[in-house]
Amino acid sequence: MTPEIVFRILMIVAFIAMFVIRIYFQSKVLGEKREVKIQENKLSLAAGSIAALTTLTFGAEYIFFPGTFKFTYLLAFPDWLRWLGVVCLAAGIILLGLAHYHLGKSFSSLVVSKQNHKLVTSGPYRWIRHPIYTAYLINYVAGGLLASNLVLTIVPVVFFGLMIINRIPREEVVMREQFGQEYVELERQTGRLLPKIK
Repeated sequence: MTPEIVFRILMIVAFIAMFVIRIYFQSKVLGEKREVKIQENKLSLAAGSIAALTTLTFGAEYIFFPGTFKFTYLLAFPDWLRWLGVVCLAAGIILLGLAHYHLGKSFSSLVVSKQNHKLVTSGPYRWIRHPIYTAYLINYVAGGLLASNLVLTIVPVVFFGLMIINRIPREEVVMREQFGQEYVELERQTGRLLPKIK
């Protein structure tokens, strides 16, 4: 088995793992009987959609039709960098799973305020306020490195970055309104995307 086939298999496994995590935890909150107020805006939805569509399109091309978009492979990444992508992807998927697990029914893929919403401070939320965003940023970069694909390495990160730059301040306003001083204290103790250095 050539290294390229191994990389493709690992990409498939990563796609499946992320898809299963997201669908499983999304299904746990669908059909909830509590009041939910959506506070999302079109810019973050558009940027997030572009990041996801780019990943799906160029990821599928890498897995099923490699070399179709030749311009994405102009710079061949060395194998050590691709293996670093594999390790980072595994770490990002673990972080994604842990963040979803600890968030439980407080999860939403949009900026919302929920009735009986609970502030989660366990698991990765002890150190980072937005570990799901951190996990996706890691996974976008790592997937691009694994595939040795310039578009996959850069474009989703840029658009996902635009999404969270626009979304996080709005999300944190909602959290302050809902949890008051408790969330202010959490902000003081934790970092947004990386643990705070004390």
